[in-house]
Amino acid sequence: MSLDLVLIRRFEAVARLGSFSAAADEVGVTHSAMTKSIRSLEELWGVRLFERTTRSVVPTAAGRRLIELAPELLTHAEESKARVLAAGRRLSIVCGPAILESFIPAALSAFARSHKGIGVEVEYLPPDMAVQRLHQHRAQLLLYHSGSLAAFAGRRDLKIQPVIEEPYHLLCGPTHPAATNRDADALLQHDWAIAGFDPGFAANLAPDRREALQRSGFPRFRLSSQKACVDLARHGLIVTMAPRSGALKACTEGGLISYEVPGIAPFTLAAMTLADVPDQAAADFIEIVSGNK
Repeated sequence: MSLDLVLIRRFEAVARLGSFSAAADEVGVTHSAMTKSIRSLEELWGVRLFERTTRSVVPTAAGRRLIELAPELLTHAEESKARVLAAGRRLSIVCGPAILESFIPAALSAFARSHKGIGVEVEYLPPDMAVQRLHQHRAQLLLYHSGSLAAFAGRRDLKIQPVIEEPYHLLCGPTHPAATNRDADALLQHDWAIAGFDPGFAANLAPDRREALQRSGFPRFRLSSQKACVDLARHGLIVTMAPRSGALKACTEGGLISYEVPGIAPFTLAAMTLADVPDQAAADFIEIVSGNK
């Protein structure tokens, strides 16, 4: 089954506007050309997409399914075109929220100074979706906790390399009980908020610590923003933790107590790229994040 994006665009316009004439006017073609385009798409796929009457245009079941898919197809096509035109001039990074807020700003600043002709986009997605982006060539670099990437370690098409290892630091308000009682078991009794907490993190812990976390329902709050977790901690509502770099940065704004979390494995940042598609910009960014450049 072939895919003609011009026909998909015209189908989307008819479906959205509910009129061949209105769609033709929007796209800038004649009514007959629009009608012919939809007929061609139906013949090409061997399915009827619209029920037509003199007064209405109603999508069939197949048409409704295509309505759901068309925006994603067209968006992906535009993104692909932009990436082709910007080949070698744009770096797309996907990472976890703690990494986005703890490591990316400083690295991005250094990268911008040394790579003036390259634009950068950074977003947060769950690791499995990020790997899909990598395979679709919609991202060149993934940065996650190494535990989040452990499930992909045996893949020959993917290259995973360690970047940073540093301890986790607890963050809480100065009047919170955790500020003075640092006993590991006592800490588990508090309400925690964690940014991007996932099973890969727990898998990296010692079995007894992992079991204790599960029994305590850790964490009570799971947020997609490290900053939101830190703000809650600053207001004395919860306890959170972050890689040392992010924790020390948060403390500079005041209102927080921070110390190394006892009994928890260190934070380990790993980078993933496609093994058979070298990307110099991605390699340089990894070096900057690791502090080697």
